[in-house]
Amino acid sequence: MSWAISFISVHGDPLAPLGGPHHGGQNVYVKELSSHLGALGLNVDVYSRWESDQQPSSEPYSRGARVIRIPVGPPETIQKESINSFLKDIASWIPTYQVQQGLHYDLAHSHYYFSGAVGVHLKRTWGIPLVHTFHSLGAIKEATLGEEDHSPDTRFRIEQLICQEADRIIATNPQEKEDLRKYYQADPNKITVLPCGVNLKLFQPLPQLESKKEIAFSEDTFLITYVGRLDERKGIKTLLEAVALLDDPSIQVVIVGGPASEKPFLSWSDLSRDPYRPYAELIDKLGINKQITFTGGKPQDQLQKYYSAADVTVVPSYYEPFGLTAIEAMACGSSVIASRVGGLKSSVLENKVGALFEPRSPERLAEKIRIFHDQPAMNAELRRNARPYVVEKFSWKAIAGEIARVYQELIESGESQS
Repeated sequence: MSWAISFISVHGDPLAPLGGPHHGGQNVYVKELSSHLGALGLNVDVYSRWESDQQPSSEPYSRGARVIRIPVGPPETIQKESINSFLKDIASWIPTYQVQQGLHYDLAHSHYYFSGAVGVHLKRTWGIPLVHTFHSLGAIKEATLGEEDHSPDTRFRIEQLICQEADRIIATNPQEKEDLRKYYQADPNKITVLPCGVNLKLFQPLPQLESKKEIAFSEDTFLITYVGRLDERKGIKTLLEAVALLDDPSIQVVIVGGPASEKPFLSWSDLSRDPYRPYAELIDKLGINKQITFTGGKPQDQLQKYYSAADVTVVPSYYEPFGLTAIEAMACGSSVIASRVGGLKSSVLENKVGALFEPRSPERLAEKIRIFHDQPAMNAELRRNARPYVVEKFSWKAIAGEIARVYQELIESGESQS
């Protein structure tokens, strides 16, 4: 395979530091998939909007993969909802750049809905097939989050257009395929279900007691790890309320997320500022100050020690299209308690690697944590199962191979719907 693939990931720069308000699972997905496709012999250019005028305009990061930064809009991180106002200019800039640079692509693969709008434009401009991965769906976010969802009114219409125009949609779990059919009337024959993967070299189990010691927790602590953005929909409030209900000082929580920090943990003066302030106020109100530690955002190569130290990793999201954190944790040998939503319903197998609970219910989460706390032998078995399960189901090498076969089918058949 020697095809040239154009990835459109407008707000998902594969090299962006994780932990910010808009840097998370999509950035990881784009970087890992493009890198593994490059290892298969494909050439992948990832088009992503600049977030600093100090960034290189073009930057390779693995064999066959590079990011090309789009100099449209202010050179800074902006709210995702603001990107819609720049879509026309972005859609114009990319093909102009491609002509100027003499670039030709065999296929475009877009990520997230406004990248999909640009992908539709490239498909029409060059007559090439379009593959799309949504990463989240507006209809489900609105139904789940209600007034907490700040997506623009145009989102649903754009997603409908993508469902009509894309030659193939990659759904990351069976629930997403059903949602696409139900809410968008997407043709199920155009939808291929392939999960996100995990970097099995980066995420490996470390000795638990040594990992606990390294991040300053005693071995007799029952440690809960949370890794992710400090976003309302991630359910951190539910986790904090569950800890308060348990009323057990031996249960400690380490929250890894937020702006990047080199400190091992944040002080309460650090937590007096956004995005931590609302959580610090709730912690103070609940009286659990001595049980909660924030670290700030950490690079991916440091996350394995937090996952490995955990007695259990909790993913309490209100809405989660896939839930990459859960499989990263399991790859490091941690059991997982997750909300019964989206992709988590299929990736976290109950009684094999973890447990599920109803979202927004601190009472149900507290019950699950108590079971894991009180039954260490059961939890030890789940932890032993976790890594082999992920190796079998979520290898990026295997998933990239499946996606490459989707590309091959579309390219060799000349399939590109008008």
